[in-house]
Amino acid sequence: MLLLNLLNVKTVLVALTVGLLVYFIRRRFTYRLPPGPWAIPLIGNFEVYTKPLVHRVILQLSKKYGPVIQFYFVSLISEGFKDIALASYSPMWQYHRRVAIKALRNYLQGDLLEKLTQDNMTKVMNMMAAEKGPIVVKSHMDNIVFYQLFTLCFGEKKEIGDPDVEFLLREKDNVNKAIGNGLREDLLPFLKDVYPSRRYVIIKDAVDRAFSFMYKLLHEHQETFDPNNIRDLTDHLLLARSEAEKSGDDESMEKLNDTYLVQTISDIFFAGVDTTRMTLEWFLCFISGLPEIQAKCQAEIDETIGRRCPSIADRQSLPYTEACLYETMRLGVIAGLGLPHLTICDTHVGGYDIPKDTVVLINHFALHRDPKYWKDPEKFDPLRYLDEDGKMDPTKLDSWLPFSAGRRVCLGESIAKPEILMMCVHLLQRFKISLPEDVKPNFVGVHRNVFGSECPADLQIVVKERSN
Repeated sequence: MLLLNLLNVKTVLVALTVGLLVYFIRRRFTYRLPPGPWAIPLIGNFEVYTKPLVHRVILQLSKKYGPVIQFYFVSLISEGFKDIALASYSPMWQYHRRVAIKALRNYLQGDLLEKLTQDNMTKVMNMMAAEKGPIVVKSHMDNIVFYQLFTLCFGEKKEIGDPDVEFLLREKDNVNKAIGNGLREDLLPFLKDVYPSRRYVIIKDAVDRAFSFMYKLLHEHQETFDPNNIRDLTDHLLLARSEAEKSGDDESMEKLNDTYLVQTISDIFFAGVDTTRMTLEWFLCFISGLPEIQAKCQAEIDETIGRRCPSIADRQSLPYTEACLYETMRLGVIAGLGLPHLTICDTHVGGYDIPKDTVVLINHFALHRDPKYWKDPEKFDPLRYLDEDGKMDPTKLDSWLPFSAGRRVCLGESIAKPEILMMCVHLLQRFKISLPEDVKPNFVGVHRNVFGSECPADLQIVVKERSN
């Protein structure tokens, strides 16, 4: 019986392999596909997407194969861990995204974002000022971002060290560490059901615990929900469901079930944490290593704002400081490949055929360092974004895509830009920021758990209160 089962498995594998080979050969003769490295049947180009700095690997391969490269991937992300950012493009996805964007826009009207940022920055900056000696940047940036997003999503203003927030922070770190360079389940998805790896189990357990906690918060919101007193982003999503119920829109009611609400909140919450924190880390890395640029930012801030609290309205008067943030997002590798796109019909790119339902990835790392678009691409130069009058020039942003592009553009882009700028202005307004004694500037990133991204290597800074 065992021999028969083994023979059956062997027969299935052989048939599957032959079928795939026939499929790939027919595709090759039907379409003029881009070149690329040879792929192993059933597994694909695992030697590429299991590398921690995959964006750098692909850039090197482009020197051999050209600017448009074809790879075969079995799975870009393990099923069950997808959210609104990675879900398949469909009418359901379009509806969910519209609801999420509307909720964000409605909730952050007025000066709410400014107040949240001011309160949170004051707490964290006081902690930074109280430390003696060099400061480890990551933990403080985590506090800045994580606690602000918690308040935005769930309404509660938590003190630093709150057990609920720290629980979610630990689970997020557990997932990032376990994902590493990818999972064997990404190569062979059926393994998650028959013989899951230890790292897959760690991720699943962490996601389950985090989602259970978020379901608990959602149910607490449902019990106290008042459409005339919207407290946070969760309430705005509940309001959308309440309005659908009042209008008798059963289809929308079904789309706005508890699972969707939790997925949307977790998408905004967890996706925003790492990207924002890494942006702040890179900003402090460049600013501390380039004191002359820091001095120019502070001179602009002093002249425009003085010692009062920064506001979003100040953004137009801080072009040089904003240009420094834009340059940080270009050179800091925060999302090397961005989010995957999917072709909805046969199309053409760079002289090659791209069939319908093909996953397309933009190598932001390569784009942001391409000498065709950026003069001296490795140089940190905020002036590249400014016009002759020293104002931000939108025409110089055609090849600047840190938030991706198209329908998959970052859900929170309109919030992230002013929010992160205000955080940076708060830090520069209060502190002179420098590297520890005898430490030289280092702008080369290292991989730290988050796939396709790089962080400053063990960044520590020294902060000194600026005189009034």
